[in-house]
Amino acid sequence: MSAPATPTYERNLPAELYKVRPHVWVGDMLLDWATIVATFFAYAWIDSIFFAPVAALIIGARIQALGLLVHDATHRVAFKTKWLNEFLGETLVAWPLFIVIEKGYRPWHFEHHRHLGTDHDPELDSYRSDSPYDKPVTWRRVWRYFVTDLLGFGLYDLFKFLKAIFPYKQPWRILGPLGMYAAFFALTFWLDSLWVFYLWIWSIVAGFWAVFRIRTWTEHVGIEPRGKETSHRFSPGWDPDSPGWLGKFLFFPHNTFCHYEHHKFPQVPYYNLPALRKVEESRPVTPLGDLFPAT
Repeated sequence: MSAPATPTYERNLPAELYKVRPHVWVGDMLLDWATIVATFFAYAWIDSIFFAPVAALIIGARIQALGLLVHDATHRVAFKTKWLNEFLGETLVAWPLFIVIEKGYRPWHFEHHRHLGTDHDPELDSYRSDSPYDKPVTWRRVWRYFVTDLLGFGLYDLFKFLKAIFPYKQPWRILGPLGMYAAFFALTFWLDSLWVFYLWIWSIVAGFWAVFRIRTWTEHVGIEPRGKETSHRFSPGWDPDSPGWLGKFLFFPHNTFCHYEHHKFPQVPYYNLPALRKVEESRPVTPLGDLFPAT
């Protein structure tokens, strides 16, 4: 059985917004990896365990950024050529995150698109099982999760997420990430630099999951179910007049704050979403700070 087609709900947009520009995806991918490598070098230079939480947060934030490039490859809008989209999407950004796109993340994510705003949304059964769409959410609760996740207490939820997107129908596909991680471990062991491997793992467990969960809170949680409209529409800055560069770096890279627009037009690449927001004005944009009550 072939993979399901990318969900599409509306198409009445300028053709330019659907244009796939692979060089943008590649450029962002290289910049994300360069930031990760630079952080490893900074940690080695500073040589202090007290810098580890900061390094894990920075690396984790870039891991999430790579995950959003996985997302575009999942929707087949990273590259125009299908095999290139699949091969580079898997090897350059998905496998390093221990994710398999085909038969793994893709069918799970497409089910999320199809069942958004219903009890059949698979996201509700993975990392947000305690937070259905209409459950009250406060910033105090969001930040409490953020702190505990930075300490590694989100490991169980991370495991549930990875279990949910496992390629059960073709389990052999997990050999790609397994082989990559085995080679990574062997290389760092041979170079007497196992700390690199361990810091990478900790950055996934703590840094990545902390920023990832913050982002997911702002996407669909705490909003009344309304079908395909079950998404918050917000600006990335706490202040609507501020660009919110730190928030975009840590929590909302690659225009992921345009999640409302993405669900309405899932075949629009991430770099075209801000332009889409200017065209699609069906709902007002809420400042991030007004998304949830403080307490």
